[in-house]
Amino acid sequence: MDLITKKATVGRAILALGLFALVGLLAPATVMADHHFDARKRDAVSAEETQLASELTAFLAEYATVYNNQDYRAVKSMWLDDGNPIYMAEEVPFPLYGQSRMDKYFNPVPGRRILDGIDNRYSKVRAKYVAPGVAVATYRLDYDLKLVGMPAVHGWDRVMAVFAKTDAGWKLSAYTEAPMGPMTMVRKMMKATPARDEAEGEAYATTRATIKALTERAVSPGFDEFMAERESLEPTH
Repeated sequence: MDLITKKATVGRAILALGLFALVGLLAPATVMADHHFDARKRDAVSAEETQLASELTAFLAEYATVYNNQDYRAVKSMWLDDGNPIYMAEEVPFPLYGQSRMDKYFNPVPGRRILDGIDNRYSKVRAKYVAPGVAVATYRLDYDLKLVGMPAVHGWDRVMAVFAKTDAGWKLSAYTEAPMGPMTMVRKMMKATPARDEAEGEAYATTRATIKALTERAVSPGFDEFMAERESLEPTH
């Protein structure tokens, strides 16, 4: 595959990546709830995809090592050297396009340390080829981090990323963190970390009520009319 064709293929993969992430962020909690699927079920994976996932798992193990050492020069060396990375971090309200944006992300205040420490852990890698030498992967990110002057925190994300194969091995081309909807995410966090006492239980309940109120108040104007126009609509499958 020539370079122009490969870049076009990577571009299409990146577009699909953004659409999948957007759906994941906007879907309501009921759509994303556990009862809509059996999380224990394992789909069949081809030998080719198993090998690909193994290669990307090894890549991510190395990536985690340099990231957790805050060796951002090494981190960026593991990206495709085309000058146009795409990085969508959960805490940034827009995707970061281009090398200068990503450089700024990893070094927001030159000369000032931002993190006391970070521990990224990647798991549950699954991937497929979308063209020769171009792959899309999903995986889980668990992290613990401590910003300077603040308490340590834990979190996790679903991730979707585009990888390109080069003479030097796999390289990242695009990366998106795709948190679940806020109510679903908080519900899972509360289940994993139950309230320790009545006061904490009340705080949890307030949090759930606040998220519910915020999401209901944010419904777009005109949605009632939109729904009324489709009142008789039946889903097709």
